[in-house]
Amino acid sequence: ALVKSEGSRLRGGFLLVGYALALLLAMTASGQEGGWKEDLKRMGFEVPLEEMEKGEIVGQKWIVGGARPGFLGAKAFFVVAAKPEKVAPFILNLDPTEGKELAWQDAGTVKVFQKFSRPPSAETWGRFRDQLGKMPFETMLLVEGHKEGRYHLTPEEIQKISKDKISGWISVLEGKLLTYSRGGWKELPGVPAGPGVTVDFDASLREVLKENGPVRDEFRRVLTALAYGGRDEKEKMEVNDYWQLMEVDKAPAISLGCGVMRAGVGGRWEVADMQYWASNGYYGSISLYGIWPYEGGKSLICRIDAVETDPEQLAQATARMIGESLFMREVKAGCDLIKNQILKNQ
Repeated sequence: ALVKSEGSRLRGGFLLVGYALALLLAMTASGQEGGWKEDLKRMGFEVPLEEMEKGEIVGQKWIVGGARPGFLGAKAFFVVAAKPEKVAPFILNLDPTEGKELAWQDAGTVKVFQKFSRPPSAETWGRFRDQLGKMPFETMLLVEGHKEGRYHLTPEEIQKISKDKISGWISVLEGKLLTYSRGGWKELPGVPAGPGVTVDFDASLREVLKENGPVRDEFRRVLTALAYGGRDEKEKMEVNDYWQLMEVDKAPAISLGCGVMRAGVGGRWEVADMQYWASNGYYGSISLYGIWPYEGGKSLICRIDAVETDPEQLAQATARMIGESLFMREVKAGCDLIKNQILKNQ
């Protein structure tokens, strides 16, 4: 009995030591420095701690592959006063309009934002119908006769919209979002961009991510989920589908988007948001968020963005510099919106 008792105590001691070691490793992995420092170092990023500690949003150029002249890239670092498990779902479900329908003259690119469930219901398009019944979004019904590539629509889609007006638009959009949700971005065809020119945003994005391997590898799980239409067979993902009406280059536009979220290792969370189709102005965009525990119950966020636009608009060095500056301003404005809304909802 004594031997058995000693053995039990020894086993219990080993279990306690093992538990303590596991706890120590977990604390190290989710620590306020080790996690984000190592993760961002793998991506080749230097963290501007001094500026962030002052509450600044620090934007930096993220130059994607030179073989993709239509792409603009940016990254931004900032700190928010909430823990990652609270910040991640907030970013996933962020409504830039805060539930309002903004007037054309109001500040902000997005004028109407609408989440929807799968499959979309009739209620999905109620606000869309209302907006296309009045100016300036009413002009989106006049798709016929424009310069080829002005709208990212096939001749068949243009014919459908010209014939059925708002119902035609809804039919076109439902076809695209159902294709994406069932088969992922690989199933989405390229769109006309001019006489004899087709742009396939999803194929181009795969090449950009390949050229920027460290970032792709760091966000592989959420990127895989987006690639398969917002699904991941290996782990559960939170998904957010939406459409939004916007002002792009001073003209009305609509885009379709999908966001996904997952809990990573060591207290880190990840959110990826992709607009996989846009009617005009640009062809698609993606935002990746790494969200790490930071001191004082805060979160350190690194946001990485890429957008594909018309390469001809960026052909000249001056034009590209202006485009990069405007894109950086837009990314930082998005980060500022996140900070302010989280503060407001504390």
